[in-house]
Amino acid sequence: MKRVINILVVVAIIAAIVFVLRMNKKANQQKTELASMVSTAVPVQIDVVSEEMFSTQFTSNGVLEPIRELSYVSDVSGRIISIAVEKGTWVQKGQTLIHVDDEMLKADFMASEASYKALKTDFDRFGKAKESGGISTQQFDNISTQLIAAESRYLISKRRLADATIKAPISGYINERYVEIGAYLNPGARLFDIVDDSQLKLKCNVSESQILKITKGQEVTLKSDAFPGQVFSGTITFVGKKSGAGLSYPIEIIIKDKKELMAGVYVTAQFESGTKQTGILIPRNAVSGSVKSASVYVIKNSIAQHRDIVIGNMVGTRVEVTQGLQAGDSIVVAGLIDVADGVKVVNRK
Repeated sequence: MKRVINILVVVAIIAAIVFVLRMNKKANQQKTELASMVSTAVPVQIDVVSEEMFSTQFTSNGVLEPIRELSYVSDVSGRIISIAVEKGTWVQKGQTLIHVDDEMLKADFMASEASYKALKTDFDRFGKAKESGGISTQQFDNISTQLIAAESRYLISKRRLADATIKAPISGYINERYVEIGAYLNPGARLFDIVDDSQLKLKCNVSESQILKITKGQEVTLKSDAFPGQVFSGTITFVGKKSGAGLSYPIEIIIKDKKELMAGVYVTAQFESGTKQTGILIPRNAVSGSVKSASVYVIKNSIAQHRDIVIGNMVGTRVEVTQGLQAGDSIVVAGLIDVADGVKVVNRK
């Protein structure tokens, strides 16, 4: 009897375990189904587009350059006997930089000068003699030819002597020096890199549609990540008349009040046309694809529908949509990573 009771107890325990397992399985299935139902609706941020007034803005990037930069090379021959400036020195235009040994040049200059002055005296005397018939025309022409050759030698020697004192062709900092005292110069030898950063310039490019909205003399706003929160101003001094690679037009901007800015800093220039227009603007992060092949997801009855659009102007952090959207359309503006055509979405607040 006791054995039968033990068997019944074991059976009861097994039945209870089976019952509990079945209940747990059913609960898990219900949870899975509920999670599946919830996960089919992708949480996104939805916004309704509308037409609004805006000023046409666009940007272009580039690296600041000094207003003038010169790689200065020698046009004389000779040994350097002194260097008047060091690397990092600010020099004025016309300031002496290098003295080249000019002993031979001085001797050549003195000889050519004496020869020229002697022939000049003879020429004046022959001129008077010709007027009185004392010499022939041929004799006078010969002395004239000799005077011209002597004058040429004199001027060349004078220029070479002057060039032995090498002077700064522009004002600026000596950014690099390539010669030392005692070195022998030949024409074309590199001497200094001179940088005038009293003003800075930015060379950048704009598209064919943007070039029509800017003019020479227009003010431009510039910003740099190196100086957060600071705004700099510049003036457009050159607008290209011919497009280059990628149908972009070159422009040049001068920054007069550079403040802390330095050559080599990466900046973004922001242009404003000054005219207002009406259009549909959407956030940049609502756009999928590239500018030339852009698209958005339009929401219809909580279902995402892929739609191609045409992008116009860039306005700050938003873009103008010229084709593909109408006022009142609802689009996904955040959470695009899990969105696909035909996917059910839910608007997260």
